[in-house]
Amino acid sequence: MRIQTLREQGLGAKAIRASYPDKNCSLSTLQTICRRVDETGSAMTRCAGSGWPRSASTAEKIAEVGELICSHAPVPVKMTLHFKEY
Repeated sequence: MRIQTLREQGLGAKAIRASYPDKNCSLSTLQTICRRVDETGSAMTRCAGSGWPRSASTAEKIAEVGELICSHAPVPVKMTLHFKEY
């Protein structure tokens, strides 16, 4: 069973850990998951604003980067091959 389901059935973190001794989950992790289930109703729901900001790839920024790329003159690449002599 899922941890969320066990929590909804009224089991605490220690009881969940005892139910699955082969999983080796730490007690603090299970307490955190139980707290999240109690607060939000789901083990997977995140708080609003958590995670990486989504404003990194706006259309305006993409156009700006495109202009910057096109404005640079091509830079010649000098390749030097090093061969080991035996």
